[in-house]
Amino acid sequence: MSTPVIKAKKRKIDSECRVFKSSWTLDFFVVEHNEYLLCLICQEKIAVFKEYNIKRHYSTKHADTFDTLTGQVRIDRVNLLKDSINSQQSFFKAVKLSSETATKISFLITEAIAKSGKPLSEGEFVKDCLDIFTSVACPNKKSIVESISLSHQTVARREDDLSSNIEISLIKRLNACKFYSLALDESTDVSDTAQLAIFVLGVTENFEIIEELLDLCPMKGTTTGQDIFNVVKHVFTKFKLADEKLSGLTTDGAPTMTGKHKGFVSLMLKSMTSPVMAYHCIIHQEQLCAKTLDLKHVMENVVNTVNFIRSKGLNHRQFQAFLAEIESDYNDVIYFSQVRWLSRASTLARYWSLLEEIKTFMTIKGKDVSFLDDDQWLNDLAFLVDITKYLADLNLKLQGRKQFVNNLYEHVKAFINKLQLFHQQFILKKVVHFSTLSSRKSETVNHDNDKFDEMELFADPFGTDATNAPEMFQLELIEIQNNSERKRAFAEHDLLTFYGQYVTSDLFPNLSQHALRFLSLFGSTYCCEQLFSMMKNVKSKSRSLLTDTHLSGILRIATSSVRADIDSLCKQKQSQISH
Repeated sequence: MSTPVIKAKKRKIDSECRVFKSSWTLDFFVVEHNEYLLCLICQEKIAVFKEYNIKRHYSTKHADTFDTLTGQVRIDRVNLLKDSINSQQSFFKAVKLSSETATKISFLITEAIAKSGKPLSEGEFVKDCLDIFTSVACPNKKSIVESISLSHQTVARREDDLSSNIEISLIKRLNACKFYSLALDESTDVSDTAQLAIFVLGVTENFEIIEELLDLCPMKGTTTGQDIFNVVKHVFTKFKLADEKLSGLTTDGAPTMTGKHKGFVSLMLKSMTSPVMAYHCIIHQEQLCAKTLDLKHVMENVVNTVNFIRSKGLNHRQFQAFLAEIESDYNDVIYFSQVRWLSRASTLARYWSLLEEIKTFMTIKGKDVSFLDDDQWLNDLAFLVDITKYLADLNLKLQGRKQFVNNLYEHVKAFINKLQLFHQQFILKKVVHFSTLSSRKSETVNHDNDKFDEMELFADPFGTDATNAPEMFQLELIEIQNNSERKRAFAEHDLLTFYGQYVTSDLFPNLSQHALRFLSLFGSTYCCEQLFSMMKNVKSKSRSLLTDTHLSGILRIATSSVRADIDSLCKQKQSQISH
């Protein structure tokens, strides 16, 4: 049998308890630095804390020169070399700090450029302005400005980094949500690419509201309901969204969205295992009801007149001069745009205010405006002016962040009640049918309906009859309605504060879940419309080559309520001096 080879154990320096001795500094010109020895003379590193190694290094390289130094002279030379080492370290630390500062400034300026929708090349202009400022105000800081990278390529990369950081943060925040809903709308950009805007409204168990742009998805081919469904499903995977947490879908009334069999909503509901509330955006619905009034002849005459005045430069200038000459209260008429639905009310109101002036000017121009002498046409015009004004006011009330679905519901109900009262007092020849927001698809509000209203339970738990409520809510409703402190809190606070602080999940689990579900619902696609207005400014005719990726990133930065973690991004970057 062969004798087994016994391997010698490796020596471990740490186990030998070798420590630095202060006497070595004066004897051999060495100091301890970052867990190794540093020679003050040649700045060479000595790995082993052992006197023999240190002495050998000193003897072979520096003894002939420094052995002659003794006493105070030797001490002074050691201190001088120490100061030299410290100053070098301070210099490199300052250089590193300056580099990190330049990178952070680059990110902050890029963020400001994205939020304002300015072109990527604006970074170079900003750098020139900073250079002018530092040259006059603080010349000692000029080197920092010179080290800031703000070329259009750098700004593009910075925007991608900021957008990705916000997206990662959004994924984490959405994972903490108990419920979320989606608002979707589609519009075409300047390069004829269909852009599908998807917004998400989520609520956490602690009643924290998250309303953000989920994604802006370009659709290069067709935009059928199936295409939109496939895109949304891909977004679900991308952002790790759980299907069972989806509480609602809000879309416009386009057939691709609301088609009975092949519409996006129909396909989405079929794929869901849990109940989902789906409804049209009431902003679009209420405004488009003007098409049911059979007043096309009024709008055609108004639009034709306005277009005649404003589409030709000479006519426009002459009309403005005419208004100035007669000292009119207004200086122009307002264009009507079918896409900008609120412009209908503004156009009609201004037209009515300038009725006599328009009649005189069009007569001078030799245009037939006999309809302005028709009492029936003028009555229809007056009716349309009034009804569109009230609709526009309603639309404005329905817009804005943190507009909970119950607030929108109450605005619409109040509007309907006013119309019904108006109808009772004045016999209208024009009958208007208004579709209203409902928790069930294609359902209209019926005030005589005795069925349990889940919306009313959410909006006013103290006004809900507990005996008519489902069994799961009855005991909790009885308890909360007999609590004077919670009743006072309901009167003093908004719904978010009330449910978040006074209807906790441990005491009222069913009411709390019900509130979370309704707080996560969109009431309109207002956020999508606002995004499209911003998109038109960002991707304009002069920036038509902006890629879909950069467009989505810029809009995410501009619309997000949460800023990117710029400090963490700076640590991942190395500043490069650029132009």
